[in-house]
Amino acid sequence: MDRDTNVRVAMTAGILLVILLILAGCLLVFNNPYDKDDDSELDKNITEYAGSSQESSEIDVSAMSLTAATVSSTDSTVSGNSFYMTKGVVFKDIYKGVEYNLETQLNEMYVYWSENNMAAVSDLAHLERYEAMSYSLNYINDFYYYGDTDSEGKPNGKGLAVYKDDCYYFGDWVNGVRQGTGAWINFYPSYSNYVVTEHLYLGAWENDLPTGEGQEHYDYNSEYMNEEDIYLQNAIGIFKDGKYDGEMYIIIIDPDGYTTEWVGNCKEGNWSSVENASNDEEGKIPVLSRKSDSDEHIYMSEEGLSNNGIGGIVTGGKPVDK
Repeated sequence: MDRDTNVRVAMTAGILLVILLILAGCLLVFNNPYDKDDDSELDKNITEYAGSSQESSEIDVSAMSLTAATVSSTDSTVSGNSFYMTKGVVFKDIYKGVEYNLETQLNEMYVYWSENNMAAVSDLAHLERYEAMSYSLNYINDFYYYGDTDSEGKPNGKGLAVYKDDCYYFGDWVNGVRQGTGAWINFYPSYSNYVVTEHLYLGAWENDLPTGEGQEHYDYNSEYMNEEDIYLQNAIGIFKDGKYDGEMYIIIIDPDGYTTEWVGNCKEGNWSSVENASNDEEGKIPVLSRKSDSDEHIYMSEEGLSNNGIGGIVTGGKPVDK
């Protein structure tokens, strides 16, 4: 075999190798079980929303772990009664005798929150002395407050409040009530065996309740999740007196950490049936359509259609003297 023939053979082999590599790459892309375009779009949606909220609230949403997990592209039509019904925090009776200093602790948390250091805020909320502080409020609706006040001593301006059940609010106040923009977080103690680890709302408030544009978010302990329940991760849209009100963008998360995106319409907490879609075999009603495929739905029982919104927010009461 002469030199020219050897060169042609080597070139042909090289070309074939490149073609094989390209085909292998294509197979990996088209057989990928997770839709990366959906993932990028999801991150973009939440980042854009977080950015618009942060401009007015000065609260760093990214520090609150609001970015969803990888979006699954598999068939996710779900038939259930409603979203998983969250229970409140259950403290153990271990805080008697635990010392805490209201002024020092509230100031400490206020500083971290105002600096958008939500990792530090979460760490503080899980300390025994902070849980003891909240535990002391367990049987009243009042709260401890640190921040701006008016001439009568009512919260007015920017402030931090701690309520019973390890709930906190940081944001705007007007005339003693939460009004403007702010974040509410319910932390669950580290010893809890409950599926929820953190529940929060970030957005607009009016007359002490979430009202206007906002986002609700849940974090879960995957060890306690199951395949039957519908676990809400994010609900983004308009709220009225703490209820979903209008078109809602919903993200559902499963025990493996994969998420799917859905849209639906609510009126003061009541889901509307999807137009031109029939009930399922059990008579449950289609209330959400998958964002990437409007023919896929989440079905709920009639009882699950109503009272959809943010639970656990303590309202009323007044600041307790520190």
